[in-house]
Amino acid sequence: MLSLDDIVAAAAGDERDALRRAMAEDLETAAARRGGPGFVGASTPADLARALGRERRARLSTGTPRRGDPGRRQA
Repeated sequence: MLSLDDIVAAAAGDERDALRRAMAEDLETAAARRGGPGFVGASTPADLARALGRERRARLSTGTPRRGDPGRRQA
């Protein structure tokens, strides 16, 4: 993936514009991958804390073990 330095160092005109478009496409692709397993969406730290708390409480109430620890129930 290109860095901002590559774009700044590029000659003015078509080359720089092409680099900007490529970087924008890379960022869109990276953003599209978010939201999959293991991603918690939150716009503020408080939202994140609430979301993680709900996930933890749900996991504890069902006895589902944490990821990476399949043999033991978490208390």
